[in-house]
Amino acid sequence: MADTVKSMVGLPLGMLISQPIIEVAKGQAELCRVYLNTLFELAFVNGKDGEAKTIKFTLQRPVVDEEGNTQMTQCEVQAPLLSLVPVPSFTMDETTVRFNMEVKSQEVSKDTSSAESQTSGSFSAWGFKASISGKVASSSERTRSTDQSAKYELYARAVQQPPAEGMAKLTSIFASVIEPITPAKGG
Repeated sequence: MADTVKSMVGLPLGMLISQPIIEVAKGQAELCRVYLNTLFELAFVNGKDGEAKTIKFTLQRPVVDEEGNTQMTQCEVQAPLLSLVPVPSFTMDETTVRFNMEVKSQEVSKDTSSAESQTSGSFSAWGFKASISGKVASSSERTRSTDQSAKYELYARAVQQPPAEGMAKLTSIFASVIEPITPAKGG
């Protein structure tokens, strides 16, 4: 059993536990990179600062005049493409590192030895004859083996984050475009 304990002494447990967490952090950085690349690709014509990618369309919008009459007026809307599609915004929500090591020490060594001895004797006198024989056999076997195993498990979970507050406000502004325009009173 002392050899089994010695085999565990040199394990770099700090590295075995922290390295997966470092890799998760690298994964989180990659998720951020994907988010920003997608954001710039959707937001701008040249993929960087500059002209925003938009979708232009016309729609009929109700307008109420001062007498309370409603007329449909044609409006042109330019909506930023970025506000219309979900942007992948993932983050690592949970990381669990499980390290189980099982060291089994089972001594199995196989030594086989056998021995055999045989003897015989006979006697004859006055018309009487006798003989005796014997055989003795012996065998022994010893077995020895060692078995060591380790199990390493990593669990990481990524979840979609809710839209940023600015994106929620922008969506609200676009929703207000379909409300009728009413004239200001007292003017």
